[in-house]
Amino acid sequence: MNSPLENPFSRRNHFQGALSLLLLLASSFALTGCGSKLVKETVAETKVDRPAPPPTAVPTWLGNTSRNFYGTGPWSDRPSEVLWEFETKFTSGRLHKDPWGGTSWPGQPSVGEDRVHFGSADGTLYCLNKNDGSLIWSFKTEDSLKSTPAIVGDRLLASGLDHHLYCLNANDGTLLWKYKTGFEIDGTAAVIDGRVYFGSEDGFFYCLNFEDGSLIYKTERLGSMEGSLAAADGHFYIGTEQGDLYCLKTEDGSTVWKARIGADSDSTPAVANGFVYTAAEDGYVYSFRQANGELVWKFKADGGLSRNFKERSGFWASPIVVKDKIYIGSNNGFMYCLTADKGELVWKHLVRAPIWGTAPVVDGRVVFGDKSGWMYMLSAKDGERLWELKIGENINSTPAVLDGRIYIGAFNGKLFALGPKESQQLMQPPALSPAR
Repeated sequence: MNSPLENPFSRRNHFQGALSLLLLLASSFALTGCGSKLVKETVAETKVDRPAPPPTAVPTWLGNTSRNFYGTGPWSDRPSEVLWEFETKFTSGRLHKDPWGGTSWPGQPSVGEDRVHFGSADGTLYCLNKNDGSLIWSFKTEDSLKSTPAIVGDRLLASGLDHHLYCLNANDGTLLWKYKTGFEIDGTAAVIDGRVYFGSEDGFFYCLNFEDGSLIYKTERLGSMEGSLAAADGHFYIGTEQGDLYCLKTEDGSTVWKARIGADSDSTPAVANGFVYTAAEDGYVYSFRQANGELVWKFKADGGLSRNFKERSGFWASPIVVKDKIYIGSNNGFMYCLTADKGELVWKHLVRAPIWGTAPVVDGRVVFGDKSGWMYMLSAKDGERLWELKIGENINSTPAVLDGRIYIGAFNGKLFALGPKESQQLMQPPALSPAR
């Protein structure tokens, strides 16, 4: 019997309210799939792949520790000329009585956003204003510097004939630390994950702590190393004067495989497409399989100016790989373009003197100098000469290319910036067809 104070419709209302609440909870439970939150319907955003910003520096030998960044354009349709030049001093050393100045093999200037760094044969590391070539600071060492300075953050690494690797403050050139090996260090050091790696002509491969220069490891004696290492897939690749090519583990420097080149190799190996490419003073370019060091092919340089030089057709330059082509200059005066898969000749171009410097390829153009002091730009597609410029004598170092400017040193005691005068700069012409 209902209480006189109870509305007979109250129970029904409570029941209907409870039922509605249960239904709401059940539907919420189903929507969340056993979760405690409601699923909100959202509209999917369209993902736009934005291109990476263009590089603003060439901070080390061939651009990075993999040695496969060669520079940036754009190029003017006018020939380049000297925009500014910087003159070094000259010095004699323990192993050379004649005075040396400018830049020597195999060095390449390092170019930042507003500065150019280069090691000189006069034993000084220079830091210049990129726009006008004025001196910002310099650091004097005990003998000639040949390697490319490596810019890492606010630090800079340099080495040469005095057996030392130097770590400097890149802002003002003050010394932070130095490490002494048993002989010369011609190659450029690589910094990866707080460690410094390099080979020396004393035969050892080194790993140092980047913070303080303390030794982490050095390998067993591998052989004298003049070229730089190339880093790829957790391994290092480096050649020796004794004619061997090594693949080393990054973490401890242990040997993964060793391939026989058979002649003094000064080149920095290029790693691409599952192969390792290098060259030697015997006049051959080599391709080895990256996985195991198996020889795939070799190409012999012949003819040209070889009859005029005791080194004949040897290679002191390093191979440049762009897609499926290889570019390299020889002591016989030929710049070669080869197929990467078989080592077959695509074209060759004869210049006035031996080519010891490596030839960056930027936007379908090959840029290099020869030992008679001429600079050249060729079409990467067919080897056509686009322009040439006499800047000095004995160019045997490697140009750095950034924003369509070329920075190159000669053994006559100077470093040059080349490019079209600002008043002559035009819009970039249509790009040359990429090499195939």
